[in-house]
Amino acid sequence: MSVQNELDQAHERILDALAALIIPAEGQRPSGADVGFAGYVRQQGSLGWLLPGLDSLAQAASEQGVAPFHELDRAQQQTIVDGLKRKQFRFYGELANQLMLCYYQHEHVMPAIGMEARAPFPLGYYPIDGDFSLLEPVYERGQIYREC
Repeated sequence: MSVQNELDQAHERILDALAALIIPAEGQRPSGADVGFAGYVRQQGSLGWLLPGLDSLAQAASEQGVAPFHELDRAQQQTIVDGLKRKQFRFYGELANQLMLCYYQHEHVMPAIGMEARAPFPLGYYPIDGDFSLLEPVYERGQIYREC
């Protein structure tokens, strides 16, 4: 599809369809496509890992001769993804990681999953007081790292 290092509209459509396939909308919870994932990966800078994977999805859909990947129904998209997962496990691993990072930072996701949408500080999250004697084996083990 493309040899450039930037997302064009075709890439964005495929990325949105893929993000919605990975995280579908459910109730109040937005889909992966509804959280601005394309903008997020654009901000990350390096698209070298992303573009070849998106191109392979476009090519696989083209080989089926039905429609572009983003126009296929969910079942057809899933079939294509399943066929490519083993060959491109690094792409799908990085995609899932980046999508999760983007998704759970979005202001509409946190309330939808029952959490307050705010930064952890200055309000902070405090650890629950517990029995610190449970850490005794760790203290007794001693130093297990090398001083630099």
